[in-house]
Amino acid sequence: MPQSPSRYFHRALRAVRCIAVPSILLVGFGATQQGFAQQWHPTRPLELVVPSAAGGSADLVTRTLQNVVLQTEQTSVPLLVVNKPGGGGTMSLAYIDSHPGDARSVSLQSLPLITNRVTGSSTLGLADVTPLAQVVSEPIAFSVPAGSPIKTGRDLIARLRQDPASVTIAVSSSPGGQSHIAAALLLKSAGIDPARLKIVFFDSGSQALTALMGKHVTVSVTAADVVAGAAASGQVRIVATPAAARQGGELSGVPTWKEQGVDFEFSTWRILVGPKNMTAAQVAWWDALLAKALASPQWNEAAKRNLWTVDYKNSAQTRTFLAAENVRLSALLGELGLAR
Repeated sequence: MPQSPSRYFHRALRAVRCIAVPSILLVGFGATQQGFAQQWHPTRPLELVVPSAAGGSADLVTRTLQNVVLQTEQTSVPLLVVNKPGGGGTMSLAYIDSHPGDARSVSLQSLPLITNRVTGSSTLGLADVTPLAQVVSEPIAFSVPAGSPIKTGRDLIARLRQDPASVTIAVSSSPGGQSHIAAALLLKSAGIDPARLKIVFFDSGSQALTALMGKHVTVSVTAADVVAGAAASGQVRIVATPAAARQGGELSGVPTWKEQGVDFEFSTWRILVGPKNMTAAQVAWWDALLAKALASPQWNEAAKRNLWTVDYKNSAQTRTFLAAENVRLSALLGELGLAR
């Protein structure tokens, strides 16, 4: 069992009473003490904060990460999942931001971390967090109720061109979030004014799916893993994905929008962030934990099962990625008329 710095210190003092310690050893001892001082590890329970209600895609990713970390024994303290829905992620950011420098509470975020600032939906954004990792990216699915007269993506485009106001679209994000962007890009790419979208916003993909199955909306735009089960059981029909190519697994029979004559691609990413002002030692601890957990067989099996693409990036790589995404998404929202 590793011994504490204080025990090393007292042992060194006893040695000084007996022998003359060479100065070079004292220098080495001082360096060891400094190394201990730079280390960090949690001594109280950790929290994984979900920016949406239970049952959605973000919730599934977070709870899967929780299970993998516990299965691979990456931490000796409890790891809890806390749902803080509201404001397209704003409530979760406010929660972790209320304790700057406290590395025990981290949150899974997606595009609204950037887009909420661009659209004016929130004052919180990249400057208020510490990037820790990119976890996965996910395909987006456009779905309709099983009994809908809309059978294909082409049918949906025809309906939108005929009467956009007759199509109610459920999205699982805030204005300017990933689902809203995907819907707006579809219209823009099909030559339809995105401003004519009739959008209903939900706090999670599961809520959007419930509205779809109840036929309260015409179509839903969510992460694919949210609707995959309902599609497999015949309750809904996925008519298209905005992926670059057909996906595998349960989406192998779903054509892309490109295959149906609409030339656009889009997907969403999930990243883990902590509050601002985290120390280098705290970031290093999370880097080590996440690198092991996200490289594990358990995580890769879960990703395959849930239609995720594993594209892990560490804290430094995620920081660079988010800076580039801020530029890309700001320009895109401006083109779609969604920027403030």
